[in-house]
Amino acid sequence: MRGSQRSDEERQAALKRKLSQVTALLDTQEEDNGADVTRQSAKGATACGPSTRTVVTWPDGPEIVVIIGTTDMARRDPTLIPRICYIVDEAYTAAGKHKRMDEYDAHHRLRMGDAGPGANRVLHMAYKGDELLGVASSTYDPGWTPDGCGHWGLLAVDPKHQNKGVATALVLAAERRLAMQSEMIQIEYEYGGDEFSTRLLAWYEDKLGFHGGPKPPRGYHTFRRCHKPIPAEEQRRGQRRRLEEIRMWLMEQIAEDGKGGASTQVALEESSEGEASSQDDSSGETAEL
Repeated sequence: MRGSQRSDEERQAALKRKLSQVTALLDTQEEDNGADVTRQSAKGATACGPSTRTVVTWPDGPEIVVIIGTTDMARRDPTLIPRICYIVDEAYTAAGKHKRMDEYDAHHRLRMGDAGPGANRVLHMAYKGDELLGVASSTYDPGWTPDGCGHWGLLAVDPKHQNKGVATALVLAAERRLAMQSEMIQIEYEYGGDEFSTRLLAWYEDKLGFHGGPKPPRGYHTFRRCHKPIPAEEQRRGQRRRLEEIRMWLMEQIAEDGKGGASTQVALEESSEGEASSQDDSSGETAEL
């Protein structure tokens, strides 16, 4: 009993030390004069809020909330994992692809989000009200991109909800998260030379601003690896937002421990989960176009 009590006290002390360090770092940074908002000029969408719950809105009023998935969400909603698998399967099938996701993979992706601010790869989930409309992944360090280059992929939207801003919301949320730690973003996709591929190229490389080199001629089949730098101002805001999210997480952990909640790891180093395997997350063949 004494050993357990001492362990709890040591954990509380460690959390409070980290909280003090993060607060000190925030105090040295310049505060934002305006709202911390990310904009997507092509459709006028704006994103705000923490990476765990990004709210995306448009001038004409619709709102989509993008949440980072966790296993706690799956425990509270037994239909969540089957719904994720359904969306990925249906979206890729509609795009003529053969990617499938089983329930083990979906659960594994949700478990990555349990690491909180220390998560490397996470699964973003787009909701309108209580309905899950689409998913995407983002990874700080896949292990196979250039140094400082994050990645997003697995962009899948329920075909019944495509062309309604869901893919835009997922991309905004993913890129807003990556700005907290990355300098550049990488995506990949297959260009098949058909009409769909041409529209996909136009969305990624024209509207979203990715660069994949000379554009292939129509009818040519190739695999395109594209990059986009994150503007310095977005990086600055992202770094501050990351510290704020870490501070909030630490405060929640301290409060939870005070109530006798289950302990979690104090360390906030990036989890290695999601490295290498995210090569399977080729970017959104199912994006709205």
